[in-house]
Amino acid sequence: MEKVRIVLVEDHTIVRQGIKLLLKLHDNYEVVSEASDGFSALEEVKAQLPDVVILDISIPKINGIETAKQIRKISPDTKIIVLTMYESKEFITRMLDIGVSAYLNKESTDTDLITAIESTLKGQVFLSPSVSKVLVDQLKGKKSDIPISEADRESYDKLTDREKTILYLVAEGYGSKEIAKYLLISSNTINNHRTSIMKKLNIHDAVGLTKYAIKMGLLANVEPMEFIE
Repeated sequence: MEKVRIVLVEDHTIVRQGIKLLLKLHDNYEVVSEASDGFSALEEVKAQLPDVVILDISIPKINGIETAKQIRKISPDTKIIVLTMYESKEFITRMLDIGVSAYLNKESTDTDLITAIESTLKGQVFLSPSVSKVLVDQLKGKKSDIPISEADRESYDKLTDREKTILYLVAEGYGSKEIAKYLLISSNTINNHRTSIMKKLNIHDAVGLTKYAIKMGLLANVEPMEFIE
């Protein structure tokens, strides 16, 4: 089995080394190159054509946003995972518009990072819970101008009551561990439910689930615990 080839872009040496040590714990990952600025990152991507780039936004010479744009041109198949302290809706939406595959806060857990890598390799978009929350708060204030179709209603009716609850919590930005804690079931069970939800709705990432939930009116004037069985 070929290893997942990763280029790590982070200007703080101690942070970069910490991430590298974490990735070394997984035999199927290989950090093939490191860079501390945007210019060097682009040179390494050109040379390595990696499977994944882990990228900070605040890097010297060329910032992470412009670096991500150029990576998409240089190596369209490379998955870009943003790992940053910046959580403003402007940064998140700009990066998603560029086509990054994941956006995580640096306070995310090591499990979140590994999940992000695995999700992106499957063609999914991954957002850490705190980032999802920012996106949800932005979307909540926008009334959808897309009417709810009969197909939307039929697909929603296919969900079990438990799946509807989990859909709501995912859209609110809660991670699998938090949902498992609320519902007193395992994280693996939550992940199985999420897979089932995506299959029934023909939606393939958390962003899509959030937009669907908002369109269906699931998040309007509801507190998280009110929706839990």
